[in-house]
Amino acid sequence: MATRERAHCVAQRKGKERDLYTCQICGSTNHIEGHHIMNYQYGGAATVDNIVTLCQKCHKQVHRGNIDILKI
Repeated sequence: MATRERAHCVAQRKGKERDLYTCQICGSTNHIEGHHIMNYQYGGAATVDNIVTLCQKCHKQVHRGNIDILKI
């Protein structure tokens, strides 16, 4: 279990670094969070390729179903 948690934290950190700590929806740099593009609980990998950086506001909108994230 510890390995999974560490991989998750590393992926989140690397995703935020890659995105320059900037929300990829609105461009905000406030209250930045990592979001799994494919939900972790449904088999989404704990890798940087599965993380997108979002501000807290946009992240909430994604989870409410008001914003869709697509990986192209």
